[in-house]
Amino acid sequence: MNEQASLNIQVLDALLLDYATGALSRPLELLVETHLAMNAHSAKTMGLLLQIGGVLLEDSEPVSLSEGALQRVMAEIEAEEISESSEAATKCHKRGQTDPILARPIADYVPYLDDSSQWRRVGIGIFEHAVQIADNQGQAKIYRIAPGTSIPQHTHTGAEVTLVLAGGFSDETGNYGPGDISIQESGGKHQPVADNDGECIVFAVNEGNIRLTGPLGRVISMIIN
Repeated sequence: MNEQASLNIQVLDALLLDYATGALSRPLELLVETHLAMNAHSAKTMGLLLQIGGVLLEDSEPVSLSEGALQRVMAEIEAEEISESSEAATKCHKRGQTDPILARPIADYVPYLDDSSQWRRVGIGIFEHAVQIADNQGQAKIYRIAPGTSIPQHTHTGAEVTLVLAGGFSDETGNYGPGDISIQESGGKHQPVADNDGECIVFAVNEGNIRLTGPLGRVISMIIN
């Protein structure tokens, strides 16, 4: 295992811990929730983290709440669940019959693959769709990459977390298939290449911008970002 792959595992563990403690932005929460739906090992790890959190809460000193606090919290949760359920149901109906089956909750944010109005071409065989999320912390995008297509080598001005939804790709750190997460630290450089056996669809959350390297890198980066 190379140094970057080992770092990926460490950062992934930290990512799951941050999710368990509610420390992630909404885009990363969405990414982790989808990953948990696709990866049984991580789902088991999350279950253990939540159990540990429950034990710690039991051992902590109780804190008094204001009158009616519990009722207000429960009312807000119920209202939010109704709103999210209605929104998710609406988006789910927009899925195409021939589109690949994607895990929820991210499937609710992916438009028809043949709806050209929802996909922007950013390179040969590469299309993107910006995911609109309320808190707007970081750039969240769905990428579609044609089989065998190589993404131009690039670096990042902030951390990038990428979840494979369908297909797969490889880069300098290893191979990634459905449910796998690739993590690039700020300043990291890589060149992903989509597998040859089908279109690669990924969900990527960037804390900064993508900077392509090479003679035309800065010009193309202006178009992408």
